[in-house]
Amino acid sequence: MEHGKRFVEEYPEIGVLFERIFIKRELDEWYKRKCTEEVQIPSEFNKIRAIKEIGVRNFVNPSSEIIIQIEDIQGEDGFLLEQQINIKVSKLIPVYILDFSYKLRHNLIDGIYEIVGMVESLELIQGANQIRRIMEEKGYIELSYLYDFYDTVYEWHELQDIKPFNRRFTLGEALFTDVLELC
Repeated sequence: MEHGKRFVEEYPEIGVLFERIFIKRELDEWYKRKCTEEVQIPSEFNKIRAIKEIGVRNFVNPSSEIIIQIEDIQGEDGFLLEQQINIKVSKLIPVYILDFSYKLRHNLIDGIYEIVGMVESLELIQGANQIRRIMEEKGYIELSYLYDFYDTVYEWHELQDIKPFNRRFTLGEALFTDVLELC
């Protein structure tokens, strides 16, 4: 099977599911039901050190987002670092993506400097490690932005019922975006 590259080759049952969803369109009703499900925050997340707040954004969509705000770091001269872990969870199969964001304030900076990217603080490293362990125990697989999220699943000519909106149809779009426009 040429589609889906690394992830779908590693999990062939996902390739079969994708074919039934996106090529054959056999699972439209199942897809709609999955989109209405709500993702629950694992109770184990409450044990993560330095948590300020946990919330979930449930949408009628193939994914939801769990947001974990870590306690702020304060320093001299008005320095304030806000830290957040974002967990995008697919409702179609047990996979997730971790993303990290920061907001930096300081008397020398006009406004708030927002950064999205890699883990840069001890609190986020520890939090991310705990999240990975908890999600793995619950049967979830972490996707990598670099190696999985942008992996091509299908070329557009293979998807007759979906309007092309990007250069290629990626794993991230298949699992986290309502490309079928059914929800």
